[in-house]
Amino acid sequence: MNENILKQTLRDLLKDDFMLKEEVRGVHLLEKHSVRIDFTAKAKPHLISEGFTDEWFGIECKWVSSGSGQTSKVTRLVYQAMSYADSVFFIGNGSVRLKFVTVFTPQDLYKTNRTVDDRLVTLLSLGLYGRVGRLYFYNNNDWGIKFAKIYARSNDSLTYHINPSQLRIPQVGSV
Repeated sequence: MNENILKQTLRDLLKDDFMLKEEVRGVHLLEKHSVRIDFTAKAKPHLISEGFTDEWFGIECKWVSSGSGQTSKVTRLVYQAMSYADSVFFIGNGSVRLKFVTVFTPQDLYKTNRTVDDRLVTLLSLGLYGRVGRLYFYNNNDWGIKFAKIYARSNDSLTYHINPSQLRIPQVGSV
């Protein structure tokens, strides 16, 4: 399995709730380096009416396995997502700063490599201060986005739970 399969999973399971744009280019605000994120996403009107943000957010996919070097890989993934949160991306005729960025890894990571999954959870506890969370799917293919707690999730693909208080006001310096 590889990153292309992760991306296809996202396309298939998010298409009813989100507009997706792939391989979106941008620029880091401080370093002025070119960047490219796997997906930018925007909620469709039915989700916005439930309280989901109407702003663009990012999704970065990373294939993580049970092999060696994987803890380093998830460390780089979270840092990459944090740098994307401090970038602007070119969507349509304008540039957009993403509301938040999520990371997406294989669903069974917690089963196949508990050490790496624990590392990812620990890193994301820091990442939430940089507007980085985790995108995941339940066994029935409902999706969830989590920061410290669940921000949003679908329920049986018919109803939605949205907790706007999980979208933190961006903070720098003292938190």
